[in-house]
Amino acid sequence: MLPVKIVMADDEPGVLLLLCSILCKLEGALVVGTTENANNAIAIVREQCPDVAFLDIELPDMKGIELAEKLREIQPNIAIVFITAHQEYSLDAFKLYASDYILKPIDQERVKSTYQRIYQMLKMAENSNNTSCVQTTRISINLGNERVFVKLDEIFYIEKAGRHTLIYCINGEFKTRQTLQELERHLGKSFFRSHKSFIINTDRIERIVSFPNSSYYEVKFNNCKDKALLSRDRMHELMKYSNYNL
Repeated sequence: MLPVKIVMADDEPGVLLLLCSILCKLEGALVVGTTENANNAIAIVREQCPDVAFLDIELPDMKGIELAEKLREIQPNIAIVFITAHQEYSLDAFKLYASDYILKPIDQERVKSTYQRIYQMLKMAENSNNTSCVQTTRISINLGNERVFVKLDEIFYIEKAGRHTLIYCINGEFKTRQTLQELERHLGKSFFRSHKSFIINTDRIERIVSFPNSSYYEVKFNNCKDKALLSRDRMHELMKYSNYNL
């Protein structure tokens, strides 16, 4: 398994030093950046694409929960661990699907156990992806009263719409309560998380349209009237992911 890349943001230098000293001794852990503010954390995530972020809930320039939302737009699958002196923040943290929260003063054993759990989850996901890339050619969509099987190469894109997920295919549109995260585990290598609410099939992209002063691009597909969104922060990653030329 590749190293687990970690970024940390906390306005207390002592906390950053302590976390580094704990994590650098653990299997697979690689700290790729530390910072005392949110804006630097965003820059590090854009550059390093880390797997895990340890975030102080109260940073000088931004709330940790707001920062987590921004990081998820850049790196949708990043694991978030909040660091806080206030336990009442934990509910908000878990609403954002945070992997854990750690109370100050820092408990070394809690940091170790949190990391080990994330490490095992990433390891299982990597093994699952390696298997699915070889074997999976269709995806099963749960429509409530029936289950539909769709070939992956017939999917244009998948969109999160409120409490439902919409899957746009050659044969029409399917609505399911399965989440993007659940479906993403069973998709092939041609699928890319272009936006927090969209997964696109890169093999079916026809063109990408830019709009002035917009935070996203529109993605158009061959033989499909509907369009997906691509965050500007994700454009460079899409080029690398798909081996396209810039």
